[in-house]
Amino acid sequence: MEYTVDNIKIDLQTVGFSETPELLNQVENELRRVMRFRQDIVAADFYLREEGRNPTNNKTVRWRLGIPGNDLFAEGVGPSWAAGLRDASDKLRRQFVD
Repeated sequence: MEYTVDNIKIDLQTVGFSETPELLNQVENELRRVMRFRQDIVAADFYLREEGRNPTNNKTVRWRLGIPGNDLFAEGVGPSWAAGLRDASDKLRRQFVD
């Protein structure tokens, strides 16, 4: 699914399930959180997948952030999509200062 938020092209891919309005809201909220630290974002690609049978940590989020120069990438894992998104966004923010 592709759409735009604040002139940022978002590509959201879900593997094995369909996105819900709640999930789209979580993705947008986490993107807006990252946008507070970086204003030159042009694209954000999200790849969400449930891996394994462990229900406590089976949500994997891979997030590529398109910025001028080299793109940033982070992978987050958690018991929920919100936790996986937060883990990945924290890793992306740490790359901003490096």
